Amino acid sequence: MTIRIETDRLILRPFGADDVEDHIAMMQDEKTAAYLTPGGKPRDYGDEWRAAACYVGHWSIRGYGFFSVDEKETGEWVGRVGPWRPGGWYGLECGWSIVPRRWGRGYAVEAAIATIKWTFDKFPDLPRIISVIDPDNANSQAVARKVGETKTDEVFEFWEHKLDVWAAGREDWLARFG
Repeated sequence: MTIRIETDRLILRPFGADDVEDHIAMMQDEKTAAYLTPGGKPRDYGDEWRAAACYVGHWSIRGYGFFSVDEKETGEWVGRVGPWRPGGWYGLECGWSIVPRRWGRGYAVEAAIATIKWTFDKFPDLPRIISVIDPDNANSQAVARKVGETKTDEVFEFWEHKLDVWAAGREDWLARFG
């Protein structure tokens, strides 16, 4: 089965081997790495290659994972968005990361809404979806608000860093975006 989600401006498809180099380039950008890596600094090529391999493998292990986000108009890879829950993770998360040169266009919001809907459809018993966000990441917090998530009192510790847990309950989210 081929999974493909289309929005007005984007095509979302499972993250795959062909996306690894684009992903590495995105993660080597200081703006992207600031909130997504240990220490907030770009990691070396090998570390990011292994992270990308994890994203590809997540689809095989879980049957879902990050979607690659392509612009319809140009076909350009502009990021990764979607459901993510590696072993030991706090809950089923919708995560997002868009290449900085495409920030401010609403792509993270557009893709996140589409993938949250897909996730709730795939998992009819899932009571909520979360996003774990660095407390200093104002841009990601703005995306979370726009996709219907609110900050909870929960905290997830990862890489010795405390991340805020944002969440959207299934019924409320579907009533708003469904």
